[in-house]
Amino acid sequence: MPLAVVCDEHTRYEIRDGLVALGFDAVSVQQIGLRSAEDKLILAVALEHGRVVYTSDTDYLRLHASGVPHAGILFHRALKNSIGEAIEAVALACEVLKMDEMRGHLEYL
Repeated sequence: MPLAVVCDEHTRYEIRDGLVALGFDAVSVQQIGLRSAEDKLILAVALEHGRVVYTSDTDYLRLHASGVPHAGILFHRALKNSIGEAIEAVALACEVLKMDEMRGHLEYL
């Protein structure tokens, strides 16, 4: 089963929309009522709902390093890639990584 993803609020909507168009379970923090929420809260809600967080925000790297529990983080400097490249990278991660191996794991894309 592919990973379920919540896209950080700084993720371009086109990336989320591209993932959804490919059949992936991807939502934005705005869609789940977490606009402007603290990153730690986003990680907690994602963990509760079995979703990994897709982000290019380095604050998540610090939270991971400090031991904040999470269902997984897909970290990507998406702004340095085209939207298509970002969608491909996340889609590949969603297909090959498993939820049980992502728990507490940070994956660089």
